[in-house]
Amino acid sequence: MPLNPWRLQLLEALDRLGTVRAVAAEMTMSPSSVSQQLSVLETETRTRLLERVGRRLVLTPSGAMLAERARDVLDQMDAIEAELEDLRTRPVGRVRVASFASGVLPFLVTAARHLAGEHPDLRVELFEIEPHESVPALRSGTCDIVVTVDSPDDPPLTGIHTVPLATDPLLLVLPHDHPLTARGTLSFPDLAGERWALDLPGTYLGELVPRLCRQAGFEPAVVGRFPSHPVLLGHVAAGLSIGVLPGLAVDDRPDVVARQVKPLGTRSIVVAVRRGSGRRGAVSAVLAALRLAAAAHRDGTS
Repeated sequence: MPLNPWRLQLLEALDRLGTVRAVAAEMTMSPSSVSQQLSVLETETRTRLLERVGRRLVLTPSGAMLAERARDVLDQMDAIEAELEDLRTRPVGRVRVASFASGVLPFLVTAARHLAGEHPDLRVELFEIEPHESVPALRSGTCDIVVTVDSPDDPPLTGIHTVPLATDPLLLVLPHDHPLTARGTLSFPDLAGERWALDLPGTYLGELVPRLCRQAGFEPAVVGRFPSHPVLLGHVAAGLSIGVLPGLAVDDRPDVVARQVKPLGTRSIVVAVRRGSGRRGAVSAVLAALRLAAAAHRDGTS
């Protein structure tokens, strides 16, 4: 027989208040009704939860354990009820949303356009930040929501809740007439001796690409560093370099060829919020809009 949450609430109250009479007063019940319901809970659990010490009814070790677990269950039920209430509430106020550069247009701008029509009283402010700045921005309160990259090398996050949003391939970009465009499968050792355009030092790709080059046995010849993806693509298109960009940043243009290269794979894109923020109606609305934007981008309808 499943445990009854209301009876668990009585047990938790007895553990917290100490006497059946105090529980009865808090729950607006008679003491005899409280005792009867606790007896039913013992029957449901097939465990002795209470014992008499003098004239008082106290919890056994099993009862104390169940009361502690009940507290967690009841807290979770309160959180669920609060989230449902928030979803029924009209989203209003300001929400600050940030993303890495190539995610701003497909995710943030698309979501903001949807929210402007659906929730006109919600003010969405958009920011561009690097992935490594995302968690500090959340913790400091600079942003309410961030779209960022989930790296398996990152340490576990405390106090931050993440939900998957999309995946994005990392691609080698070359001039359209580069000899390597005629090759089949490419790997990093094939790129030794090339001139590279990279992102700035300290950024995700600005560090990843040199590390992969060194693992392949060579030091990249860096001829340019550009935080702007369109500028980096222009440098590549001019025949001055090759580079690595996320698929989101690669335009469909005739003067650049994008290729997969081992061991580059895909990066996981997630939405991150501070724990508890998801209960706000405004934040819930933005999360839903971001999911719609990601689905539209994936289906090519954004």
